[in-house]
Amino acid sequence: MISIIIPAYNEEKYLANTLESIKKQDFKHYEIIVVCNGCTDKTFSIAKKFTSKVFELKEKNVSRAKNLGASNAKYKKLVFLDADTIMYLGLLKGTDELLSKGRFFGACKGKGKGLKNKIYFGFKNLVNKFRPWSHGFVFCDKKSFFEAGCFNENLTRGELRDFFNRAEGRYKRVNAYVETSDRRIKNWGVFKLIKYWLFDKNKKDYDAVR
Repeated sequence: MISIIIPAYNEEKYLANTLESIKKQDFKHYEIIVVCNGCTDKTFSIAKKFTSKVFELKEKNVSRAKNLGASNAKYKKLVFLDADTIMYLGLLKGTDELLSKGRFFGACKGKGKGLKNKIYFGFKNLVNKFRPWSHGFVFCDKKSFFEAGCFNENLTRGELRDFFNRAEGRYKRVNAYVETSDRRIKNWGVFKLIKYWLFDKNKKDYDAVR
């Protein structure tokens, strides 16, 4: 059984498709937790149509939103899913099987439509086969998550890299896909995005693209 935690900041355009993709999974033993952090649109009302476990935070702090979701999770296996990320069939089942074998944390493969997405996700898939790099989907067992100190709430960006550096267990990649929104690629371009995630330590210029 898995608790799926979705932080959502003004995601009314994407959230319903993300939640629908969860319903279509061939694995049905899950709960959905949506944490609306700093929303000023219809994100909350959309989330309520899919789950009763919807929480609100006044600030946009994504780390705090994820930690709040984890604190309210009833299952021992956690998935953190971006609100603009669609799951492909087999992802939850593969994650559950992997977490049943031991203390692991990790990600999955990603894909997208068009040449820019193929370049970007092809590069990321090559890297995250061997080292943590998220496509908007991260999993961890609950015990390891809290022993590692959760996500650093002082970080508004780069919280995943920081968590992976502290996480208990071993890194694994689930052999299944997600498709995430290409809004960042359209706005920034492939090479700026790759440079940002690999080399920009401060990440001060990571503004929300809505």
